[in-house]
Amino acid sequence: MNDLRSPLRRIAPFAAVMLVALAMAGCTKKVINVDAGYTVPEGQPSADAQLIVYPDVPITVQIWKDNPPDGPGADGLPGPEDSLLSTQQVSLAPGTLHGTILDGTPASGYQVLRREANGGYAQLKDYVLNPVVRFLESQWELYAFSDARPAGFSPPSYMGRGVVAGVVTPASPLTNASELMSSDVAALRYTGELTPADSNFTMSWQAVPGAAAYWIQIYQFNGKDVESMLQGAQTAPFAFSNVRNFFVGRVAAPATAHTLGGPGAQVLMRRTLLYSVEYRVRVVAVNGRGELMAFNNGDLEYIRETGRYSCFRLGATKVTPTRLVP
Repeated sequence: MNDLRSPLRRIAPFAAVMLVALAMAGCTKKVINVDAGYTVPEGQPSADAQLIVYPDVPITVQIWKDNPPDGPGADGLPGPEDSLLSTQQVSLAPGTLHGTILDGTPASGYQVLRREANGGYAQLKDYVLNPVVRFLESQWELYAFSDARPAGFSPPSYMGRGVVAGVVTPASPLTNASELMSSDVAALRYTGELTPADSNFTMSWQAVPGAAAYWIQIYQFNGKDVESMLQGAQTAPFAFSNVRNFFVGRVAAPATAHTLGGPGAQVLMRRTLLYSVEYRVRVVAVNGRGELMAFNNGDLEYIRETGRYSCFRLGATKVTPTRLVP
């Protein structure tokens, strides 16, 4: 029985720590009498400051009894001889809302503004966010935040404001105002080749009605433990912990494909891909409100144990460029 539940048991302490951290991070600065008329924060809207918001969506983890032969089936699915023992929904922060800011302005940090119950904006944090990823090629940066205790305003609404040289001025960049209308994120189907003959391969996906743009990330995941594997599979615009990025870019809808090195994308970073090396491709759809609409749950990932294995969607599709041999 210990083998059966040990992957999820190992997650529990990590999840508890994450919940505490998110709760602390979600504490708002004490603001008295938020001005209900403060709906247009000081600053200048910038197309180079983009905010994406999304809910905390649980990961479905299945525990299978591994009957001979060993491991999953040859098709990458649980073997027909194996039996499902349990299904669990693993969420590190139930009820938490998340946000990602992509910034290509001179800002060196970001304030997160949240609409409070009376409609006015107030700072979510009592500190300035620092970037969690820097794309040196383009000088863009990625910021991330979580709100463990959303305000009563409906729909939950957020905005980012850049801090330049340590201060906020009328020229400070403002992100789009993002609204979270749904508590779920739809599945996006990746349709590109899994073993393309060119390292500058074409990525394609099924169109998502209502999408304004698609963000693409090609990366390799370096996490080895159960906790980091599940964290990396979370529904989010980007994986940014324990990863090495090879491509990050944005394609405007209605396009549903992009070829590496080709036109039509706003590229934040790109590295050369190698043949016979596996990469992960994540594609997400974002609407005009800055809301994450759809996410490619991707391929199954397995955690093997004696007599059992756990499986879940890893949040990306595995792609291996394969040179054709004449």
